[in-house]
Amino acid sequence: MKGDAQPLIKFFDGSDKRFIIPLYQRNYDWKEENCEQLFQDLMKLHQSNRKNHFFGSIVSSIRSGTEDRYIIDGQQRITTVSLMLIAMVNAKNNGLIDATDTKLAEKIFKRYLVDEYQEDERKVKLKPIKKDMQAFDTLLYRPKEQYIKESNVTRNYEFFYDKVIHCGLTVDELFDTIKKLEVINIRLDEDDDPQLIFESLNSTGLDLSEADKIRNYLLMSLTPTEQDDLYTRFWNPIEEKTKYDPSSFVRDYLTMKQGKIGRIDKIYFIFKEYAESLGTDRAVLLEDMYRYACIYNQIDCAHIGSEKLNRKLNQLRTLDSNIAYPFFMAFFDYTSKVGMSEDEIYRVIDVIEAYWARRIICNLPSNVLNKVFATLHRDILNHISKSDGTAAYIDVLVYVLLKKGRSSVFPSDEEIAGDFTTRQVYKMPVNQRMFILERMENRDNNERHDVVKELTEKNITIEHIMPQTLSDKWKRALGDDWERVHQQYLHTMANITLTGYNSQYSNLTFAEKRDMEKGFKESAFRLNNYVKGCEQWTETELKERQQELLNVFMKLWPKPASNFKETKPETESASLDDEDFEFTGKKLQAYILHGVRYPVNTWKEMLIQVCGHILLEKRSTVEWLCANEKNGFYTTPESWRRKLATGLYVWTDNSTATKISILNGLFMECNIPASELTFEFRSEQDGDTGNDE
Repeated sequence: MKGDAQPLIKFFDGSDKRFIIPLYQRNYDWKEENCEQLFQDLMKLHQSNRKNHFFGSIVSSIRSGTEDRYIIDGQQRITTVSLMLIAMVNAKNNGLIDATDTKLAEKIFKRYLVDEYQEDERKVKLKPIKKDMQAFDTLLYRPKEQYIKESNVTRNYEFFYDKVIHCGLTVDELFDTIKKLEVINIRLDEDDDPQLIFESLNSTGLDLSEADKIRNYLLMSLTPTEQDDLYTRFWNPIEEKTKYDPSSFVRDYLTMKQGKIGRIDKIYFIFKEYAESLGTDRAVLLEDMYRYACIYNQIDCAHIGSEKLNRKLNQLRTLDSNIAYPFFMAFFDYTSKVGMSEDEIYRVIDVIEAYWARRIICNLPSNVLNKVFATLHRDILNHISKSDGTAAYIDVLVYVLLKKGRSSVFPSDEEIAGDFTTRQVYKMPVNQRMFILERMENRDNNERHDVVKELTEKNITIEHIMPQTLSDKWKRALGDDWERVHQQYLHTMANITLTGYNSQYSNLTFAEKRDMEKGFKESAFRLNNYVKGCEQWTETELKERQQELLNVFMKLWPKPASNFKETKPETESASLDDEDFEFTGKKLQAYILHGVRYPVNTWKEMLIQVCGHILLEKRSTVEWLCANEKNGFYTTPESWRRKLATGLYVWTDNSTATKISILNGLFMECNIPASELTFEFRSEQDGDTGNDE
């Protein structure tokens, strides 16, 4: 590797030299504010006596036998300055800016932008990624009417063109200022590893997305021909299918493949570890990713089958349904392989919707669903395989969901009936509120109101039948107990409806709201069917409407039943990261760490062994924990501590919950995913084995 400081314009200079942006690099994406900052820096530089302005580093490798430079880092700055040079040349040629040197625009064009003697048909020095290249070349050779308007290349060029013609400087003055931009020119030798250098550069905070790094990793080590082939066949289509947000797609793809959820800001390193563990050809991996990106796109656009099926899937999109994308990606891939009927697919989505809707009414946390959907399809297939493949997918799905407990539970009819009466609509997240109201309004009718769209665009609003501020007339109508009734029912489903005329209702009496022009009697919303027939609005009517809507809810989202029965009860298990699991009282028979199973008889035995394994992996961290007496680790012996090594002890005489807490703290400090540790429990029939705390 060699490097030296030099003016950027010198880097551009030279015949037979091209600057190639490899296909593994991201598209040109400088924003207008970045361009504005650069131009302001140039204006200040022009007005000052400074001889140079540091403009960062450019890392490149030279193509063997040529002067072509493959740009590993710095493509955004090279492209931006090139756009400014084109703007200067075009502004001069259009007579919109002066130049003391009448030949300067021509010199810039022929010396820094193109190479007239290049043997290839394309003479332009800079070779951006394909779509950027088309827009870039158009700026050089085509009239303004043919510019590619939707390109970021064109937008930033037009920004600079406007700045150039209005800044008050000549072409000479602008060019002299650009010549003051200085870079560190780093040239890689053949022995240098571009991928390691790329990772080092981008660990220092350069603004690359996780997907940019993944694309780089997948394509960088390949030949230019292989890069072009895989980029064209797979990576670019993946970007298009994911609406140019491949980072989120890759996270869901990895969750589906691995059954655990990675942090979005760490997806590159998780993906790299996954890809290296596979040891498969890059083309095979990219082809698999593209296949799932197509499914991802169908889910995201709710375009998976018939109109009925698409509508069912679209209903879930109102929710934060990307939580379920890992499940749906695996599920729809499976349906295509086994030829599942559309009727069964519909029933599967219906069960997922019922599970979600019931949890909303019971105010159960949605973040728990991340873990549920990460492994749901895998859990179902495991049960099917144990039944010799004869069990129906829908039956096993229902069985698995009904077995969920605590914060992952599938709420019962009794729980729904209790919580429906008290659930406050305005305390639901906005997307959940819209989902419930849309479904309660339209139900399964073909004639529908687009409630979500109308609420989003504020063409309709949510109306409190009994207003939030009670007039004296309302208080008299509600009776002596008006204060309790108001507090108890105000924001519940019983008192909530939809209207396009909320501002006109104000806190009018019920009869006035019902009978006024465009009032409840004239409402086209199904949610007002009961309301329009009422003579008054008291606790009696509120209770009746509450029951009516509860009946609608139960019909929309009944609790399903399953015919599936396990031939042999599976061993109950839970992982360390399962916050929903109650470990206390469970009889331990084994633990699985990093995929290896270790039989044990007691929780204490397990704790000592696991700490011993981690000590071998992360000794320095365990020593630090002991030295600082953190999370149950110590450097001195006590009767209630167990020795791990000389001067290293762990607290063992404590409850199961405390042991789990010690392990969670240990795994967190050692940066080991808690999902790497799983526990197996004895069944009740195994009898008491003295499983101590």
